[in-house]
Amino acid sequence: MEDLKRSRVTIVAVSAVVLFFLTNYLARFLFGLTGVVVSVVIAALIAAYIGWSVARVLKRAPTSEERGRVLWAYGGFLGALFVAWGAYVGLSAGLDSSGVLFLLSHYLPYPALAHLMLSDRMAARFVGKAG
Repeated sequence: MEDLKRSRVTIVAVSAVVLFFLTNYLARFLFGLTGVVVSVVIAALIAAYIGWSVARVLKRAPTSEERGRVLWAYGGFLGALFVAWGAYVGLSAGLDSSGVLFLLSHYLPYPALAHLMLSDRMAARFVGKAG
């Protein structure tokens, strides 16, 4: 049973990555929205989805191992994506410290807000709503 819950938690992380691509495509290309505020709003929505889904799957607050699994899968994939984007920009146009700060300001809200939504306090709220 634990393996089933572990795989479901991983599926939540993978679906959050898919949601990252879809929401950014909608917001940035179809609606023309730009800026860090858009990234923070999208990150908050995805983080709420992650917190609610993990609480719904587990029917309890996640353990530190489960929380780490979600955050490493989600944040790690997005981190690799942003590093690849930074490398592309660095090789094509040059990347200075302001460019790195710009990339970090767009990346960091995603894992930070996901970590916040997976905290014991927030998970308790989601468990109350999910049950």
